[in-house]
Amino acid sequence: MLFCLFVYIGVKRCFVREVRPVRPILFPVLFVGLGLSSLGHLFPRAGVAAYAVALAMLMLGTAGGWFHARRWRLQFRNGPEGMLVRLPGDASLLVTLLLTFVAETFIHYAIATSQPWAATDAFAVWSFAVWGGLVGMSLGRAINVVTRCVCHANRSTGEGGGSAIESR
Repeated sequence: MLFCLFVYIGVKRCFVREVRPVRPILFPVLFVGLGLSSLGHLFPRAGVAAYAVALAMLMLGTAGGWFHARRWRLQFRNGPEGMLVRLPGDASLLVTLLLTFVAETFIHYAIATSQPWAATDAFAVWSFAVWGGLVGMSLGRAINVVTRCVCHANRSTGEGGGSAIESR
């Protein structure tokens, strides 16, 4: 059931859509919270190294996501509920969701079946690294979009409104 939901959400993101500026940041923030909670329960004895690798991969993934979204051509308009941003269709979220599902399934299966290598520190570090990279990519794209929305809103306010749709 969860897999079908991931596929549905990912396929919807492959098409152009218009959303409020805060919307792109919701999924990555949820992803961060759920991931930390899940990994904390799966690896209760994870050391500082695992969390350090997760942070490093989170930063690396965020940079990669930022550079990926940098080439997007965003369009902005003011609607009845406030500013809206038109995001291009992109299959990267679908790929990220599917990779996350595969990684989580693999990690949970390895632990549930008591695989000997799943109890090692290396497996915990690897799991934290994969999580950090996947979350970071989504977070970087979202931060890029939100930052560009804020910059556009500041320019529009200073210019006295601006046109209904502007590309940046």
